[in-house]
Amino acid sequence: MTIKSPHGVAHRLHCSALVIATMLTVPNALLAHEGHHHGSSAEAKGSRTWTLDDEGTHLHGRFVTASDENVQIRLDDHRLVTLKIERLIDSDQTWIASRREAIQRLNQQRQRQLIVQKPPIRNEPPTQKNAMPLIKQHFEPFSSVLELRWDEEFFYVGSNGIPDHPMMIGIRSWQQQVPIPQKYFGNNAWRIPLHPVPAKKPMSTKDNFLRGAIALAVNGVPIFNPLNNRGDDALLFGELDQYGGHCGRADDYHYHIAPVHLEKTVGKDQPIAYALDGYPIFGYQDEQASDFAPLDPLGGHQDEAGQYHYHATKTYPYLNGGFYGEVTERGGQVDPQPRAEPIRPDLRPLRDAKITGFTQPKPGSYRLVYEVHGRQGSVSYTLADDGSANFEFVDTNGRRTSEKYTPRREQTRGGDRRQPPPPPRDDRPRGSGPPPPRG
Repeated sequence: MTIKSPHGVAHRLHCSALVIATMLTVPNALLAHEGHHHGSSAEAKGSRTWTLDDEGTHLHGRFVTASDENVQIRLDDHRLVTLKIERLIDSDQTWIASRREAIQRLNQQRQRQLIVQKPPIRNEPPTQKNAMPLIKQHFEPFSSVLELRWDEEFFYVGSNGIPDHPMMIGIRSWQQQVPIPQKYFGNNAWRIPLHPVPAKKPMSTKDNFLRGAIALAVNGVPIFNPLNNRGDDALLFGELDQYGGHCGRADDYHYHIAPVHLEKTVGKDQPIAYALDGYPIFGYQDEQASDFAPLDPLGGHQDEAGQYHYHATKTYPYLNGGFYGEVTERGGQVDPQPRAEPIRPDLRPLRDAKITGFTQPKPGSYRLVYEVHGRQGSVSYTLADDGSANFEFVDTNGRRTSEKYTPRREQTRGGDRRQPPPPPRDDRPRGSGPPPPRG
């Protein structure tokens, strides 16, 4: 089925050689949607009458796609229905078969046209060798806080991992971590393939990649697997804030679902993120749109030019449910990827806590407010230029303590390394607030 993309130029992301490779491997059912039909005047506008053989019922709508067994029809009231082809009368079945043959011939012609195109020349003139890739335009709205560069193979994004929206508010399952800017710059920057290659065996994120990031939002914030390290849905477990993010054990902020709120900045027709295999992630599909088409198990599909992309979904997997493109898995995560640098030990979960506020009183200073059974506690901290941080803890009993942390030498890859919650300690009241660890 050819998917008519609403995204226009945003999908023309890859070289012609990649287009050839992807189109040659696409099943016929994925290239079955053209925009017009032949026959009566009604059909010329895209709509025709369909008859169910066993009931004599008539349906009015336009052909969307068909496989060997099923056909999808967009009814005139905009509903999308899927029918067994064998339920239709013979003339409808003949029409579908003829339509599929015509589209297959068209797809084969397109493939032949693409095959004769010359592949990109690697030894291009210096003026073209590192020409600005289209992907840069998608990160450009946030370029004031990002460091963007590229070479022949990768696009690099330098970021501190801190978004410009409120963080942490609404979290009901809290690990007592707070957002601290990270050093995702230079050799520790995020990298995205400029010429992604379809994987011979695409890998799902349901049982893999439970550590580290699987994508990068266009605002420079990493996106982790929607499933936490225990394999639980982080959103359903109350671990995420109102923007779908939280902090890992390295105090590194990241999302766990698609950041669809970024569409307000970049526009609905633009990517909101890139998976680490190099393919873009767009927002939610419009099921009433004329070019709507189903997603594959990875949460993606191809546009009319044969370019693959993912879409956000409102239920699991929320974004890319795996990698259509090639990636390297090592230690349970995509490798390589930037390192998060913790400056303090990770803490235990605080039972029954809910984060109700997060503010920045002045540059470099933050205050998080939480409640436990109606009693308020807070964590205030100020970051110094040397990388150290001064923390003040006020627990739900009003006890006030402070601690200074300095950068630690050891570094961790991907801060979200949570383990199952430990049993409560006996040396402090439950829900009393986070005691600052010593040492």
